[in-house]
Amino acid sequence: MDIKSFFKKSSWTRDILIGGLIIVGFMAYQNRNLLEDNGSIQIAAQNFVQLNGDMYSLAPSDKKTLIYFFAPWCTVCKMSIGNLDVVDTEEYNVVRVALDYQSVEEIEAFAEDAGVQGIVLLGGEPHKKRFNISGYPTYYILNENLLIIKHDMGYSTSLGLKLRTETL
Repeated sequence: MDIKSFFKKSSWTRDILIGGLIIVGFMAYQNRNLLEDNGSIQIAAQNFVQLNGDMYSLAPSDKKTLIYFFAPWCTVCKMSIGNLDVVDTEEYNVVRVALDYQSVEEIEAFAEDAGVQGIVLLGGEPHKKRFNISGYPTYYILNENLLIIKHDMGYSTSLGLKLRTETL
């Protein structure tokens, strides 16, 4: 059986392949401006203010770090931020960085509505530029020395996050 006849008999196979290619192409396009995730870019240690007012230092650590950038007006962020709770905190520092907000109260309301557990940091324009954030949510995974080893943008299921973090 040649390829043409296979696809004629199995139109659903063709449709699945075409759909898969469209999804892969869309994801590649969406992630095109993110920082390289091949371990060639190191993020400088930096300080953030936490939502509770305490300081947080993003610095080399004995664990990898998952940074989740979100905006309080982002519906996809509200749906996906809770999925971070499945990431193993014995292996990862998990931080959520708020960007493009009008007030701290806006972030507090978002965190309460979304049932956010864990550290929420207040980011600003310098953080947005440093991490090339052009859409939300955006994820970066840094190794123990703050080298970027993974990135992604858009909705991620809890299973997707679990698989991404367990395979690194």
